[in-house]
Amino acid sequence: MKKILAMAFVLSSVVSIQAQTNVFIKTVEAQLAKWEGTVTREGKAVKVTGLALSEVCDLKDPVDSRIFLEYGAMFVGTNGVVLPTRCVFLDQNEVAAYQSLVKMKTEKIGETTISLQEPAMNALLAAIADAQKEGLNITPRGGPTGAMRVYDDTRRFWNNRVERSLTHWTGQGRLKPEEAEAVRALGIRDQIKKVLELESKGIFFSTQFDKTILYSVAAPGASQHLFLLALDIEQFANARVREIMMSHGWFQTVKSDAPHFTYLGRKESELPELGLRREVINGQRFWFPNLD
Repeated sequence: MKKILAMAFVLSSVVSIQAQTNVFIKTVEAQLAKWEGTVTREGKAVKVTGLALSEVCDLKDPVDSRIFLEYGAMFVGTNGVVLPTRCVFLDQNEVAAYQSLVKMKTEKIGETTISLQEPAMNALLAAIADAQKEGLNITPRGGPTGAMRVYDDTRRFWNNRVERSLTHWTGQGRLKPEEAEAVRALGIRDQIKKVLELESKGIFFSTQFDKTILYSVAAPGASQHLFLLALDIEQFANARVREIMMSHGWFQTVKSDAPHFTYLGRKESELPELGLRREVINGQRFWFPNLD
């Protein structure tokens, strides 16, 4: 955990030094260079061909750089997916503008209707069909927000976790009431930054108050679910289900969020050469950006 926190707060300097040689960063830059479409900049819709990494994630910014570290695996996505135009969307208007760019597909799976980018949904349906041949199920976890979310969903989940944690740490005497109130009063971008700073001091905001909040909920505007490339599934503990998901381009990419799968549209054998590193946690294979 100390290593993770240290990486998070020095990431901008590490990135600036290694940007010319880091395989993951070079992969992301190549991916974004192929991006075509309309983006919102300063409230205006602008048609662009090719995006620079600095436009999408400001790696000198502590919030963007941390999101890039934790959730950046999605940027190696291929097979027709529309990559995010920001690491962290500022509000629902930006989320809606991005979601309008993607080709969305909606299906009822089990008792739950979910929406994903079309390539991700097609791969999921293929995985479900393969699982059913073996007498297995793959179903969404947590209702419709187990897949597509909107900005207000991410803000609500974040607010609930922050409020619960501020109450906890005030009760433990680690935060003074006035310090907690100051955190509540911050604008969301400054609040994210402050929460991450507090976590560097051991004041954690996760469900059990023992690790970073980013392993419990995404920062508002940063969730992979906003990009329609993520799905939480009920059967994540079944090793065969995980193998089937991976065979169709779905991988676990968020540490400590075992139900969460991200659609990359890649073969697992490709991931190391794209700059992702494998880490086995509780017998499950996760893939993270390799920024060493």
